[in-house]
Amino acid sequence: DLEQQEFASSKEKEAIPTSKASFKNHPLYIIPSVLKSQEVIAPDAKKRICGIFKGEMVYKRSDASKALTAHKWLYQGRKVKENELKKPAKIVKARKKPMKKGFQALSSYGTTTESQAENLKNNSLEPEDDGKNKLYGIWQTKKWSPAYIAPNDAIPVNEFKNVELALLNPGLVHLELYRISQVAKRLGVPYAPCLLGFEGHGGNMTPTIRGIVVHTHNSDLLREAHVEMQSMLVENEYKEKQREIYGKWKRLIKGVLTKERLEREYAND
Repeated sequence: DLEQQEFASSKEKEAIPTSKASFKNHPLYIIPSVLKSQEVIAPDAKKRICGIFKGEMVYKRSDASKALTAHKWLYQGRKVKENELKKPAKIVKARKKPMKKGFQALSSYGTTTESQAENLKNNSLEPEDDGKNKLYGIWQTKKWSPAYIAPNDAIPVNEFKNVELALLNPGLVHLELYRISQVAKRLGVPYAPCLLGFEGHGGNMTPTIRGIVVHTHNSDLLREAHVEMQSMLVENEYKEKQREIYGKWKRLIKGVLTKERLEREYAND
């Protein structure tokens, strides 16, 4: 409305700060030297320069945005364009990564193959680990969504042979049931462990892997088989407890009989 337009117009006429510190959290203006480590200025911002402060161009705050790694852009539903991958908007020092022991895939994890991991590695959006992160601005990306995985397609896994829930492909489903991986393995159903996210702080982040990812058409089969397996487990546990109880009674009765026999023998002596 008119009131909002007048308010916006008055803000636009606000004077440029006279100290560097004032630019850090200023709502309208920013200079390159106060950008945060992941912030970048849009390449066409030079068309909207607001002035100069001690030799630095003063830009509109709205022309500054957060830059992300190619992989993190995927979480935002965007993908770095192929022709932009070698032209990052910014390169920053990467955080120290934790030991990879928490990421090692177990040999019992389904039927995911080495070729899947190799294929993902060859087409990875992330550069080799050189201690630096390549960051890209939103103008270097395009809208993206995970590709549909058909029933006969292999389950795409990352370099750690798991599937990130946040990037789950259509055609796949996450099953989080007790010992569901054992059921899938027994039935020969292709599956991969599911990475839910990370827990911890700073360089001590550890992955949270729970449940498995399977093709949608296999989900009902696995759920039904899981119910059967749970019933068998309950029955087996019941039988085991029964055997344990019988064993205790057997030992008790045997002890009583032995005691009575010994008492009779000593009484006769």
